[in-house]
Amino acid sequence: MSPRRRTPTRVYIGDRRWSIRRVDYPRDREGDCNWEKRTIRVHKSMSGLALMDVLLHEILHARFPDLSEETVEEVASTAAAILDAQGFRQADDHEDD
Repeated sequence: MSPRRRTPTRVYIGDRRWSIRRVDYPRDREGDCNWEKRTIRVHKSMSGLALMDVLLHEILHARFPDLSEETVEEVASTAAAILDAQGFRQADDHEDD
């Protein structure tokens, strides 16, 4: 049996605790950031560069809610492309020993 894939579900963004959830969205939606519930949700089928881009995008919304959508999109996609070009990849998640 292959290792169970896990994604951290609780993280600190700034000094606030947030949840990250993988959910089944309609195809036209990739993710969202809910400030009231301190929850980031991303489409469960995403992986690789697309997942990195959407997570960075939603993390930016969580940490800097006053940034414009244009700025968030530019910073997230630029950072994701740079990290991808430097060889950062989605690791196989595994249970902690």
